[in-house]
Amino acid sequence: MSHNAQKIYGYRFLIPGIIVFGVFFVLPTILGLILSFSNIRGFDISTLSFAGITNYKNIFTDQSMNTALGNSFLFAIVTTIGKMGFGLLLAVFLNRKIKSANVLRAIYFLPAIINPVAVGLIFTSLMHPTTGLINKFLNGVGLGFLAQNWLTDTKLAIWSVIAIEIWKWTGFTMSILLAGLQSIPRDYYEAATIDGANAFQCFRNITIPLLMPSINNTLILSIVGGLKIFDLVQATTGGGPGSATQVFGTLIYKAFGSGRFSEGCAAGIALAIIIAVIVLPLNRFISRKEVEV
Repeated sequence: MSHNAQKIYGYRFLIPGIIVFGVFFVLPTILGLILSFSNIRGFDISTLSFAGITNYKNIFTDQSMNTALGNSFLFAIVTTIGKMGFGLLLAVFLNRKIKSANVLRAIYFLPAIINPVAVGLIFTSLMHPTTGLINKFLNGVGLGFLAQNWLTDTKLAIWSVIAIEIWKWTGFTMSILLAGLQSIPRDYYEAATIDGANAFQCFRNITIPLLMPSINNTLILSIVGGLKIFDLVQATTGGGPGSATQVFGTLIYKAFGSGRFSEGCAAGIALAIIIAVIVLPLNRFISRKEVEV
């Protein structure tokens, strides 16, 4: 078989993947982009008409959009800090030689494999103001003053959902950072210790620089996931009470649910652009700080 024939033979294996990607990702994206600049009534294609940037103007001048943007950025920033912080602590702790390390890794990672809707429903029950186990426990141990309307208080609801998100994905973050820690040769630490470096200096000058690829991956995943959040919010609060937990995802969902398909597509395209504008420069910036092991 000639070299060119081998190349063609290899490319044939890409055809099924390309077809699936084109049908389920590229085509919907193109149609959504077209629809975001159009008006349509229901599913009647005959009513399709060009609307220019009207749909984009409508979503960005809507008061609920300001709330959704603020909540989305708050959610992404705080959950990223929480997941990265707790994930790194757990990774450093489990990187030590302890007997129960494998069991603890599985326990901490377990929430990541639970369906977000199931997690939302579970915590909705746990955080119920009167029948929830959290408030019952606090009242039972004499800490009733800490009992709150976790998901129905307009000032507290967004923070409650943030806490649930951190709980769910900290173990996932931990697993990526732990893999990065285990790839760092012990020789570096032994040499630094011989030179008189303490634990903090080793962590700052060896661990963090060599862990940058893992930090970059988890940081980007956390930010993108935070800005795109929908399922957990919808399962716990539905964007309420009022608009206290309204995020970009719930706003798009409500637009489609009320038949405003063009505005929903415009909001989806806008979200994709916002994520790209934030994530691409950040990824490039952090990648420059990566050090090869």
